[in-house]
Order: sequence, then C-alpha cells, then structure tokens
Amino acid sequence: MACTSCILLRKSFSAITSPLGVVRTGYSTTTTKNFADIPSARGLPLIGTTLSLLMAGSAPQLHKYIDKRHKQLGPIFKENIGPVPCVFISDPETMRLVYAHEGKHPVHLLPEAWTTYNTLHNVSRGLFFMNGPEWLHFRKILNPLLLKGDQGWLEECCRPTIERLVDELDTERNMEEMLYKWSLEVMVSVLVGASKYKEVREGVDLMMTSLASKINRVFEDSSKMSLISSKFAAKYRIYRWRRFEASVTAALRSAADLVDLLSQSQIQNDEGLIGKLKGKMTQNELAKIVTDLILSAGDTTAYSIEWLLYLVGKHSDIQEKLRGCLDKDRPPTSSPYLKNVIKESLRLYPVAPFLTRILPETVVLKSYEIPAGTVLILSIYTTGRDERYFVSPEVFDPDRWERREIKSSIAQSAALPFAIGARSCIGRKLAELQLQATLAEVVKRFEFKVLNKQEVDVVLKMVAVPSEELKFSFRRL
Repeated sequence: MACTSCILLRKSFSAITSPLGVVRTGYSTTTTKNFADIPSARGLPLIGTTLSLLMAGSAPQLHKYIDKRHKQLGPIFKENIGPVPCVFISDPETMRLVYAHEGKHPVHLLPEAWTTYNTLHNVSRGLFFMNGPEWLHFRKILNPLLLKGDQGWLEECCRPTIERLVDELDTERNMEEMLYKWSLEVMVSVLVGASKYKEVREGVDLMMTSLASKINRVFEDSSKMSLISSKFAAKYRIYRWRRFEASVTAALRSAADLVDLLSQSQIQNDEGLIGKLKGKMTQNELAKIVTDLILSAGDTTAYSIEWLLYLVGKHSDIQEKLRGCLDKDRPPTSSPYLKNVIKESLRLYPVAPFLTRILPETVVLKSYEIPAGTVLILSIYTTGRDERYFVSPEVFDPDRWERREIKSSIAQSAALPFAIGARSCIGRKLAELQLQATLAEVVKRFEFKVLNKQEVDVVLKMVAVPSEELKFSFRRL
C-alpha cells in the first residue's frame, strides 16, 4: 500500500551525500557525521550490553531499559543487543524518514528463534515472514480486502463474537484467557464470514480454546529466547530451545488443523476472507497465509483490549463521558471520542513497543550516515511517553487528541502503533474495528472498574503485557 505521507517525505527529505561529506535536504545543508560518531552504550566483546540489560531486569524490561538509554544518549544511539548492532530512534520526524526510505520491499527484523525454527523444520510461513517480490505479491492481494474500500463486512464479522464476549464478561473467569479466545473467535469469523461462523462456532470451540493457550506459550517461550543465540541453543538442544520448539510445533499444527476444518465448511465464494481469496492463491498458499494471520491475531488484539479496559476501568469519569457519547442509533465507529480513547490507550500501551526496519540503501538520519542493512529500531514506547510531544505524558487523557497542539504538531507521528507505509500492519482496520465495537458494547452494557490495588506495570513477552493478572468487577446496566 503506497502511503501518501511517505511519498511526500521521500521527495522532501531525500538526502544526497556529496563527495565532500555534505548532505543536502529539502530544507537545509548539514555536515554528515560518520556511523561511528553515533552516541553509543559501552558493552563487552561478543555479548555487547547484555549484562547491563540483565541487571536492569532482562528482556521483560527492555522497553524501560531503552527508554533510559534515550534519556542518557539522545533520540538516536547505537547499542549491541547481544551480538546484533542496532540503531535506536525516538525522534518522530526521523522515524517517518525511515519509512520514507524503506523501498519497494520493506524489510523488518524477525526474532532469531522464529527464523531458526523455520530453517530447521523447513517451514514456509505467511506474510509476516515474507520479503521481496513474494511479500509484495501477497500483500497486493490482501490490501484491497483488509485495508481498502468498504470494511462493513469486517464490522459484521465482529458482531457475533462481541455478543458472546459481553455475555460472559461478568462471570468468574480469567480475563486474559477470555480475551485471547475472543481475539481468535474474531479471526475465525473473519475467515468464514459472520453467518458461517454461527454455524461452525460450536464445532471449533474447544479447538480455539486449546489454540489460544498454545499461542500464549509461543510468545512466552519466544521472549525467553531473546537474549541467547538460537542457533547455538538449537545445535546443543538446550532446554529453553526444546521448550520453544515444542510450543511452536504445537501451535502451528493446531492452527493448521483449524484452517483445514474451516476450509471444509463449504464456504461460498466471497464469503469471509477464505471465500474472497478463492482463485487468488493456491490452497497451500492460502493455508500458510491464514495460519499466520490466526497466530498473529492472538496476542496483539487481546492485550490491546485488555489495556484499554484497564485504563477505562480506572477512570470512571472517562468511562461515563464515553457512555454518554455513544449513540444507540449510530455505529460506534462514528464516535470521535471513542476513537480518541483508543488512540490514547495505544499511545500509552502499544503492544509492540518497538518497530524495526532494515533499509536497502545508505541514508542520513539526524545527520549520521547509516549504512544499508543496519538494523533500525523505532522506540515508540519512548516517543509515546515523551513530554516533548505530549503534555503530562503519563496521564490518560483522550481529550488531548482534540487539542490544537496535538493536531498540528509532530505528536501525531509520535504514536504509531500500527506503523505506516507499505508494510504497515495488514490487520490495522480489523483491529481498530474490534477495539471500537467491543469497547462500545462493554461501556453501554456495564459499569466496570479495576480491582488491582497497585498500579500495574508493563512487561515484555514479545508484546507488552500486564505485569500481573488484571481483575475487574462488572455491573450490568
């Protein structure tokens, strides 16, 4: 998908380095600095700054560790996370410049554990793992269905799953498990269509419950592999690798079984995503694309809605205002305040605190020459909580998105939970519809509050999750 803002940035900011080391942009002429001049954190040979990260709380605290580094070293710095040299960026304008230079086939960084598994098991995976012309081919097929045009069919697919969720919210059940299963149910409904989902729901119910648990295990085990060499761990069959390998194998098999079952449901052409993709790819291609869509949907949307309920449950005034803004005769997507509540939640709690890109060409960022192939990590957890872009950044304030300083400033670029450009999240529209429609129904039907006594922290398990189980009380209105 071509992003207009990226095209404009590419024209306005594209840097041309002369033999004299001078970079000319659309606005100014500045002296280029070498890559070696980028502020950096001192580390040890081979392990980089891994020891410092371990002392700061290891991988679960990486977002805070990097945030502290930005405060020490500035909006751009380089650091070796293990053996991998990375450049971290927390300047919104520079982040947009990265997207403007990502090229025709944007490349992101994949967790080594996942790529090692795919190689060892000779597994061909879906869109998230593709690059180059292959990625572009399938992205062109999916974009018109999931990102462009009338998305009413996606909203329709969300309705039966939301009805089921609100029927169970006030029962004594683990919220995280409930939302995990809900997120998978939405994906199943999207795949087969709302009408067919009602037919197959009971038949796949136990399968979805089992798959939700297996996907959760994959992300937990992936996070434990993040600070060690997966190739080394796989070669010597250490316990952590064997556990990760078993969890991925179980999840892939379970997801493939679900896809097979759904594909046998006599889905008509144009019915659900599977029906809409008929004739546009082979059955094998469809299976791997759909399998990874299911796996990726589990964590991200479940934790996004959990953080959203946490914030709205803590702020009764915002909850009451939101309830008053929802018109029973109009769809929730028509409420600007609802959208601002969600935007504010994603600013504070982006489920992916870091976005990665590997650029195909040498570029100049913040006056530093960045060689092609460098791993660039965009620190959106830091930008979303930076007081230079947001007044009182730790405060949950949906109204801030209506103020002039937010609308007209770089702050709009400081919160990019779905990224931008050609490789922005393929599920963005669906995720936004899910969050909007679900929160609207919960607020209309319940008055709810958070029961946790202490402030709940953010920890990373590949995605940003609560540091403890979130507990709520729901009273039906």
